[in-house]
Amino acid sequence: MGDPFLSFSEAWSQRAERLGGHAGPSWAPVCAAVALAAFLTSTALVMTGALLWPGAEIFQLIASVFLGPLALTFAVLVLWFRSGGISAPAALVTAVLTIPALALAALALASWSAGFAVADAGGVFTWFEASSVPLGGAAWIAGTAALSPPVSCLLRLRSDYARTAKIVLLAAVAALALGLLYVTVLPAGPLAAAAVLFLALRSGQDKEGQARESQAKESHGPDAHRTEGAVQGSNSQDLLHPVAARPEPVPVSRAVRTSVAGIAAATLLIGLLSAWFAQFGSGTSLAGNSTEAMNLGLAAGALNAIPVVLALGMVLVPRFGRVLTGSAVLASAGLATESAAQLAGAGHPVQWPLTVAAGLLLGVALVLPFARLIPGSMAVRVCATAAAGLAAAFVGLNVVAAAGFIAPIVAGALLVWCFARPSQSPAVLQGA
Repeated sequence: MGDPFLSFSEAWSQRAERLGGHAGPSWAPVCAAVALAAFLTSTALVMTGALLWPGAEIFQLIASVFLGPLALTFAVLVLWFRSGGISAPAALVTAVLTIPALALAALALASWSAGFAVADAGGVFTWFEASSVPLGGAAWIAGTAALSPPVSCLLRLRSDYARTAKIVLLAAVAALALGLLYVTVLPAGPLAAAAVLFLALRSGQDKEGQARESQAKESHGPDAHRTEGAVQGSNSQDLLHPVAARPEPVPVSRAVRTSVAGIAAATLLIGLLSAWFAQFGSGTSLAGNSTEAMNLGLAAGALNAIPVVLALGMVLVPRFGRVLTGSAVLASAGLATESAAQLAGAGHPVQWPLTVAAGLLLGVALVLPFARLIPGSMAVRVCATAAAGLAAAFVGLNVVAAAGFIAPIVAGALLVWCFARPSQSPAVLQGA
């Protein structure tokens, strides 16, 4: 007698397990890198005005709505599967169903965009322009089906009708929430891809470290157990006496506090004046209209934010290291660039390129402190930090644009910190 025929679910499970066995440590970083590249390409097309090129809008839609989210989903599934949080069949079902869900979502957005253009021109809708709602509904249904296996793995309830209904309901809500979040929060895609890439690189390093430890235990035999006991003993001593194991941050001196207080007080006053001029300076002799007043006020506010950044660096560098010096320099360069963009005036051909450059500089400044946490060679760290900085550029654009209004708030917080009583004794972790 031959082997009995396998059912569809059994055959699917076996195929999924075989495929999961091939999921190496490089799968998740590669998928996350592809997602980040797709999102950054889409963002670059939008920020540089290249959408006016023939076919650029379609390419941007595919990269941002289909390719980027698909690769990001694959990266998350691989990480989740390798950590043991989701089974291979559930991960494979989610991966397969994500493809039609994202394809339908891309078609729905393309239909909506085409319909908006036709309505703006006063034309007549074709069947495609009128199909955005049905396509969106189909994408929602497919997304619900794709998210049902992960929700099922998270709930881990008994198999009955009530459990199935709860899973479908939660998956539908999650699919709708993810769709709305992605559409409304533009930098969510690049930032999520950068975060997953960081987690994938860290996860790969942890797996390699565990493999080396297991090989060392097998090769050294009983000596490894004695070494392990010594290491565990030293770790317990570190936990009981963290002050001796880890150097304490250098306390901020009275001279530094005095300097920071003076900078904060001056920048608080100048920042408030700059914000007032940006809003109400059109009636003065320095600005002919409200647009010029806004440009001059924002330019002065951006320059005023540079001492605030430097003062913040004086406070944080002793606690978090010299890497924040580089962040302060990059942020100051970005603020100076934004000030030049505002001085150029609205409509000037160099204003937007300077603003984009300012956002890029501030984006790199925001992610630079995390570069030392990225495992791998120097080339990997540089590439990952640069990619994460590009992903954070959209956040940087918004921050530099509002720097004139943000700087007084930060200056006020620094002023309060300067007059607060410093902690006399550092917190010590007590042993259990």
